[in-house]
Amino acid sequence: MINKEAVKSSSWRSRIVGTATAAALLVAGGAGAIALTAPSASAHDKVTSASARSLTDRVQRLEDIEEIHQLKARYFRFVDEKKHDELIGVFTPKAKITTDGTTFKSPTVFADTIRDLIGAAPTAHSGAMPEIKITGPDTATGIWSMEDMLSFPAGPNAPEGHHGYGQYREIYKKVHGKWLIDSVVLTRFRMEPLGNWTPPKAAVGN
Repeated sequence: MINKEAVKSSSWRSRIVGTATAAALLVAGGAGAIALTAPSASAHDKVTSASARSLTDRVQRLEDIEEIHQLKARYFRFVDEKKHDELIGVFTPKAKITTDGTTFKSPTVFADTIRDLIGAAPTAHSGAMPEIKITGPDTATGIWSMEDMLSFPAGPNAPEGHHGYGQYREIYKKVHGKWLIDSVVLTRFRMEPLGNWTPPKAAVGN
């Protein structure tokens, strides 16, 4: 009888120990799962945050490039429309401007020179194939292929015009959230003579 009771008691102890061991393993396994899951969730959050920042940076870059395209378009338009005061505004106040080897002291001097030299001459400027590189939050560079046509109105001793082809190399700077030209170097690779031409009166002073 004693032996049976001892065996029975031993069997219960084995079951209790086994149950406790299993429970401990489950708890340990759960803790391990939590420990493994937590870093994974954290890593996912970091990747998501990095992806969001990357997307934001890419969108900002595209917006900056488009604004620089618009800036250069205004430059060409202001020259051709003879809007010399507005032309000054596309540059930073201390912008360096060099055209065909001549450097101007300031954007104002540049605009006044254009006004004096070709104010009466019909012109047509265009830029193409821009290579814009954003170099910092507020800086960028650009290379443009260019073409221009300039002809003076016919008359006694009227200067000869030209049809030119060349390249702009520029540096841009964002000032108070607005992109401006901070440096420009215009080099013409080819110049062809262009005869005098007097535009119709309707085309003057637009």
